[in-house]
Amino acid sequence: MARAYSLDLRIRALDLIAGGMSISKVSRLVNISHPTLYKWTTDIKNTGSTVPKTTVPPTAPSKITDWQAEEAGQEKEKFQEFVERHGDKTQQEMAQGAM
Repeated sequence: MARAYSLDLRIRALDLIAGGMSISKVSRLVNISHPTLYKWTTDIKNTGSTVPKTTVPPTAPSKITDWQAEEAGQEKEKFQEFVERHGDKTQQEMAQGAM
């Protein structure tokens, strides 16, 4: 994932634009794309800030979905019995026991 530009760089670029330098020149000078600079100028006008937005990845949905189902009661009991019998074994030990 790409990292956000530092707040210091954003402020410097916006100061250059506010000082009269064209976005094209600022873009070449600080090596930032035109759309990014336009977005920053819009952000500063609308919100008064160019602080990078923090992104939080969405949480993954639970892979075990049948625990809440009514018919899952028997399956849950079977699983708990299995864990009680084999909880101290590794996968390899359980696989060898199945052969």
